[in-house]
Amino acid sequence: MPAIPRSNIAGATAVSAFDQRKRIAVLTPVLDDWACLASLVGDITVQYTGSNVEFYVCAVDDGSVALFDPGIMSLPPDGCIVGIEILRLAVNLGHQRAIAVGLCALSDREDFDAVVVMDSDGEDRPVDIAALLRASAKHPGHVILARRDKRSESRAFRFWYRLYKFMFHVLTGQSLNFGNFSLLPVTVVRRLVHMPELWNNLAASIIRSRLRCTAVSTSRGSRYHGRSRMNLVALIVHGLSALSVHIDTIFVRVLLTAAAVAIASITGITAVALIRFTTNLGIPGWATTAAGDLLIILLQTVVIVVAATLTMLAGRSSRPIIPIVDSLQFVAHRERYSPAGILVEAVPPKVGS
Repeated sequence: MPAIPRSNIAGATAVSAFDQRKRIAVLTPVLDDWACLASLVGDITVQYTGSNVEFYVCAVDDGSVALFDPGIMSLPPDGCIVGIEILRLAVNLGHQRAIAVGLCALSDREDFDAVVVMDSDGEDRPVDIAALLRASAKHPGHVILARRDKRSESRAFRFWYRLYKFMFHVLTGQSLNFGNFSLLPVTVVRRLVHMPELWNNLAASIIRSRLRCTAVSTSRGSRYHGRSRMNLVALIVHGLSALSVHIDTIFVRVLLTAAAVAIASITGITAVALIRFTTNLGIPGWATTAAGDLLIILLQTVVIVVAATLTMLAGRSSRPIIPIVDSLQFVAHRERYSPAGILVEAVPPKVGS
């Protein structure tokens, strides 16, 4: 790791609006990208050492194969990083559920003012944390969302991403124009970890929670190392996870659409029968064909509605996963390090907590 300066004027003035020292937990999921994590921690140190904000980094190891080397995290003792925690999961749960486990692990801490959720690959820029902190100072208690004004992915990816946001809006009636990069006050964290929806998608859960939110414009950063794992398949899985948070709203909208289709089909069949038996306008055989097609549409609509209703009722009768109750079952180990990379504490999992 390159030498880290002891202070940074821009970073120090970026959060100088705070009258009291703040301590922020940075929560980031990691899957083998330990070099990216080291670069993220280094950037935070460069930009905020000398300010009145301290950071505690909690990295959720989402089932990595590569081993973590604490030597790459060697930081100055007088920097803004006060501690590093590696939360090791027993299996790979995926990006969103790793975040949920991390939030649950931090929810009972009393020494943080807020949690910043961000990716460790550099695409969520550490410099933008200052903007989130300033917005939080102006809007205490609000969830501060980092909204990217521009995206720099390929045209194909941007097309599918816009389609995903469009479908989300059509099916749920909500706009989803932000990702995981956000600042969550501790009180908000303690509320979110009791929401079953958090297990599937953080951003959609924030919408569902009806918490007060404030958006801050940001730009997409460049990856520190390697290539992004986000592709079309991963985007589809991510989109389905977000939609699942609003499954009841989607069900009602599908039900209303099906009712409209059924009414239109019944109206069409009635119109065909009236024309066939009360007028001489019909071409021989057309009434049977038209009525048969409309009847097929009606029967298919009824089958879809019945199947969707039974699936919805079955889901409601089963016990949901409550993150604060169930998520820590997936924690295999917790390790806490000093800024110098020295192991301070190794905590075994709390089975049954």
